[in-house]
Amino acid sequence: MGLAVLLAPLAASGAETPVLTLKQLTVMALDYSHEVKATKSEVTLAQEQKNEAHGYRWPQFDALATGGVVPNARRGEVRSVGEGKTLFYPDPKDKLHGMNVFGNLTFSLVQPLYTFGKIAYRESAAAKNIEVKKAGVDLKKGEVTVQVAQAYYGLILANQGKEAVGDARTYLRDARERITRLLRVNSPNVKESDQYRLAMYEGGVEKFAAQAEEGAKVAYMALKALVGYGPSQDFRVPQELPAPTSPGGLDQYIRLALELRPEFSQLKSGLVARQLLVDAAKADRYPSFFLAVVGQVAGAAGRDYNPDPYVNDYFNDNGAVPMVGAKWHFDFGILKAKIGQARAELEQLRHTEKHALMGIPVEVARDYGKVQENYKGSLGMEKAYINARRWLVTSFSNFDMGLGKMEDIFQAFERFGSFRGDYLLALYGYNLAVAQLDKSSGAFRRNLPAEGKPEKDITPGRAVQPVSSTPPAK
Repeated sequence: MGLAVLLAPLAASGAETPVLTLKQLTVMALDYSHEVKATKSEVTLAQEQKNEAHGYRWPQFDALATGGVVPNARRGEVRSVGEGKTLFYPDPKDKLHGMNVFGNLTFSLVQPLYTFGKIAYRESAAAKNIEVKKAGVDLKKGEVTVQVAQAYYGLILANQGKEAVGDARTYLRDARERITRLLRVNSPNVKESDQYRLAMYEGGVEKFAAQAEEGAKVAYMALKALVGYGPSQDFRVPQELPAPTSPGGLDQYIRLALELRPEFSQLKSGLVARQLLVDAAKADRYPSFFLAVVGQVAGAAGRDYNPDPYVNDYFNDNGAVPMVGAKWHFDFGILKAKIGQARAELEQLRHTEKHALMGIPVEVARDYGKVQENYKGSLGMEKAYINARRWLVTSFSNFDMGLGKMEDIFQAFERFGSFRGDYLLALYGYNLAVAQLDKSSGAFRRNLPAEGKPEKDITPGRAVQPVSSTPPAK
């Protein structure tokens, strides 16, 4: 008894395999996806490129240190020569008077003052490039959401297929019991060939069962791979495909696409960035003004210091001086070609934008048509499936009362199985088409979790009850 009490909390905590919804799995997949993380790295790279462009606003310090051997040198001295005096150099530079070591450090500190926009244009272009890369992250997230939806709805479809197999086996088992019983009493309502026909249906059901089983395994493995679950981690999905709802108008989705599609965000930011790069290329034609401090620190053991202000000894002298200056690069065609290249890239992006303005609405219309097709198809197949089930149940009842034939049951069973399969496929196609339409219209971006703020409802075990896709008997 004591052992049972101790083990009770463990049994309660262990437990039940959590049921995860599409939203939960999507959030988990987006958080785990290495493809999404790779595109986020591109954002980080773009941010550092902007930081680099901004860094040109600040002073730049350059230093060069050298060392080696140098001839000894003493300062010149005044000597009397005849009635006059002359400057005598005891160690002229065209002769060696012993060697010694030297060290030299030259440096410059340059602060840009005004560059006609060379820095500002490129920094602003880099900022727009960050927006382009962020839109690229959302673009990749849209692809991941569709991948998750495909595996998620595929798993539910396969599970419902296995459920349909169970129902079909029940009907066939009931039919076999009736055929066997009536053949024993030589009833005219059944024939010897009925049991062979029944065996044919049973073989077809077993084939479908194998397909559903393998389909469920593949879809489940795909989902686990997308969310990063290991072999020992398990979950379940809801049992039913969501019921279809009437989509809004096509114009609404086209407007959403023009507003939310990541490609349009990329194009808008990219056009601004390209124009800024054209302006920067033009600014390269003008000079850059700067404030600078340049100097050196040098020393040589075998050389005297020369105080002459007109002489700068590279090997033995110290000093620094502030100055202002202008740097102006001019060439005969290179700058012009760079401006032409920037303009060509800008023009290319403008044509890409025009192509997108024509192509994306067509893509949205195609996906919207798929939603409408599967929506109407699922409604029609629901009606056919319900009435086929009624036909099958009625056929069994009539047969039991002696009013029908086994042929009626076989025909009803065929149509019931066919319409049920078509109904599930229509539901699957509808839900997948909705996911694709959300991607092509950009609507998925409205449901993306904020960066760094995980969804509150993704705790494993919390399940949202789906709307049943199995219509009630009428």
